[in-house]
Amino acid sequence: MKVDLNKVLVVTLAGIAVVIILGTAVAIFSKKAVPGAGLRKNDPTPEQTAAIFQKQQKSAFTKIGQLRTSTAPDENDNRSVIVITPWLEYAGNDAAFFEELDTKLRSIRASITNYFNNFTKDQLLFRGESLVKADLLFQINESLVLGKVTAIYFNEYQFLD
Repeated sequence: MKVDLNKVLVVTLAGIAVVIILGTAVAIFSKKAVPGAGLRKNDPTPEQTAAIFQKQQKSAFTKIGQLRTSTAPDENDNRSVIVITPWLEYAGNDAAFFEELDTKLRSIRASITNYFNNFTKDQLLFRGESLVKADLLFQINESLVLGKVTAIYFNEYQFLD
């Protein structure tokens, strides 16, 4: 019995196409997909909160700028680069406290980058953005004397692989 190789290839190719089409149809119609589930909710920019801050007598410290740092190495000795653009919220329109923040800008930047250097990408993702912000807020406030920062926001919080 002689088997025609072209017929076998055509039947195999048709079978693969049917499996792909059926798999796609099941994925579409099962509605288990959640597009955008892994995306983060953006924090407001200082410009967006300016009117609210005036009513609540709060101020924003935006001089930190964009920071790029790497995470701790994971079990495969791979590091991830993280890009963040933090800004700080503090109570009142205190010029002396603003001056302290400005004076300690280098140490604030260093504490933020050191924080991210101590955790792997998976650890940071598991901790979540709110816990990361709480930890950073505590660290920053430990070094301040004239006042306390009330919140930290990220205009950008992105891992680059």
